[in-house]
Amino acid sequence: MAVGCIGLSLDDFCKLGYGEFESICNAWHEMRENECRDAWERARTVAAISIQPHIKKKITPMQLLPLPWDKKTKSRSKAPRPTAEVRYKRFEEMAHRLGNEINQ
Repeated sequence: MAVGCIGLSLDDFCKLGYGEFESICNAWHEMRENECRDAWERARTVAAISIQPHIKKKITPMQLLPLPWDKKTKSRSKAPRPTAEVRYKRFEEMAHRLGNEINQ
């Protein structure tokens, strides 16, 4: 993958540590994903422009061809964080239960 897909020389690949190679792979993967998304965005824009004269209502490219990344991620509801006292009490209860399970 390093030499064939990403285009690293064998010497450069051999000099990389695991973390460095992982960063390069992540960047390469992100670049490829962006290229793919860009191609799909262009395709649906051309499709929307092509179909628009033949329909009565105005249509956007997103309405014509929804893509998976169009969905906005729903933010998690932020429940109030338990206080330090509540967390400590939970910890003690869990430690007590685990202590009982170990002793049995």
